[in-house]
Amino acid sequence: MNNTIWLSGSRGFVGSYIRQSLVASGYRVISVSNSPSLSNDDSVVFVDFSKKDSIKRAVSHYGLPETFIHSGWGNVYDNQHKCHLTDNLQDGINLIDQLYECGLQKFILIGSSSEYGDRVGELKEKFLPTGELNNYIKGKLALATYGFEAAKKINRTFLHIKLFYAFGAGQRSDSLISQLFKNCLEERQMNLSPCEHYRDYIHTFDIAKGINKLVNVNESGIVNLGSGSVIQLKEFVKLFWKECNADPALLNFGSHDRTGFEPPQPRSYASLDNLKRLTKWHPSTSIENGIKDTVKQLYLNI
Repeated sequence: MNNTIWLSGSRGFVGSYIRQSLVASGYRVISVSNSPSLSNDDSVVFVDFSKKDSIKRAVSHYGLPETFIHSGWGNVYDNQHKCHLTDNLQDGINLIDQLYECGLQKFILIGSSSEYGDRVGELKEKFLPTGELNNYIKGKLALATYGFEAAKKINRTFLHIKLFYAFGAGQRSDSLISQLFKNCLEERQMNLSPCEHYRDYIHTFDIAKGINKLVNVNESGIVNLGSGSVIQLKEFVKLFWKECNADPALLNFGSHDRTGFEPPQPRSYASLDNLKRLTKWHPSTSIENGIKDTVKQLYLNI
């Protein structure tokens, strides 16, 4: 059996955890990127996703993978950028077309829970999005639609994983967790929005393990990867702040409005029925234990 996996986005927050987990499980993981800035990084193979010949040459040089995991996606923090419907979408189509043509058996697209739009309650994979959709959501959904059709024509596997809110050590310096930890260390007041919205948080340990399980699935479809529960952001912040042994009086909720680039984040959470059926597994790291692990790792990384 071919145990080679190509992974895009391996330098990102979630991608780095996926890579570590797969390597630890014995897979031969080749990190690929279409970012020219990484072309001199020996740990990453530069492939121009916009050119099918470049993808084909990479297959010829490094060997055909059994699975391609597409975690990389440009400008994710600008959800209305036009590239989501142009460059990002076309790059994904090129990867699907050329890799399937070369003999790839399985293509896994890492998507987002935001693809459900403003739906409330338990989110099942069969649900279509509601509400106004930004370009990021439209691009991901368009690529998934293309991937399912391409895989069906030649009897291959295409998985669209809708990932819910990831948390753990290693997030961007401007992320909520990084800012909370920084202000905790400096014993400074943390100014926040009202934090009244909700999130289905899943710890990076469970994300990596879930992807590891899904790599063995040979059935096309959409799969939610979340905790299956929901917590108000305010309560999450309080738990994190407490784990840092910080003064609760320094939390200033409502000092500013929710930022415009954040989705509405209604009270919704992942249905895990499909995940359990396909993998006989479900995430088990509690919010409390996930926060404990995150804080521990952040202190170790100082």
